[in-house]
Amino acid sequence: MKRIRTSVVLRTLAVVALSFVVGNSVVRGQRERRNRIPATSKVLESLKSLKCSFPAAASATWEGREPQAQARKLPAAAVLTVFNIDAQDGSAEINGGGFRGADNVTVKLAGATLHFLDIGLDGAMSVLTVFARESHVGRLQAVYSRASYVETTRGAPEPPIMSQFYGDCEIGSR
Repeated sequence: MKRIRTSVVLRTLAVVALSFVVGNSVVRGQRERRNRIPATSKVLESLKSLKCSFPAAASATWEGREPQAQARKLPAAAVLTVFNIDAQDGSAEINGGGFRGADNVTVKLAGATLHFLDIGLDGAMSVLTVFARESHVGRLQAVYSRASYVETTRGAPEPPIMSQFYGDCEIGSR
């Protein structure tokens, strides 16, 4: 009888010890994934130009005090062209959308994501984010976001304008 109890106790201790080890490594793995610095995408790092097309969009307005969002397919895709990309220098030139030009665009490569940011003097912001993930051969998934709010002098306040466009970018060679 004593031998059976000892065997049961030893097995129980082994299960508890194994559970503790497995549980700690799962928690440690989650913590490491959250805190790790992602590897820089060589594809994004080497980009020189992009032609982006966004066939779907979402926008929002306020009705009273409540935001109302609406997603839709666009009748004609919104297009942005990005050229003279230098991810290391943090510069690029962009035509289209709310971007104002090369001097105002900040480029930031963070792991597998490349961001192009423009904040205007009037507070308007445009962000193009390109992911190191193909949607089709030679095209990378992307999202383009805009937000602006300008107070008018006509008395009636205008609502903020915000929208987001979804699509992809063709990798250029120049």
